Amino acid sequence: MTVSNDVAAQIDAAFDFRGHVTVRFADGKTLEGYLFNRELTPMTGEAYIELIPKDSDQRLRFAAASVQSVAITGKDFASPFVPPKP
Repeated sequence: MTVSNDVAAQIDAAFDFRGHVTVRFADGKTLEGYLFNRELTPMTGEAYIELIPKDSDQRLRFAAASVQSVAITGKDFASPFVPPKP
């Protein structure tokens, strides 16, 4: 099974984002966390994503083909801090 262009674009955007994302899987389950690695065009083996779940230090790997969608849902920790206006 391959990854659609839409899902591949969502995965790439999530990888470039430095905050939490929510991954929805084909079985309906969701997982929120930091997507820190992905391989969508492997020379050998299966395409995958790697995620650190929110409030955890686990590093989990999932088949990219199991991903239905990825949404950017958290704060971007790499963007500069903008103090609130007085």
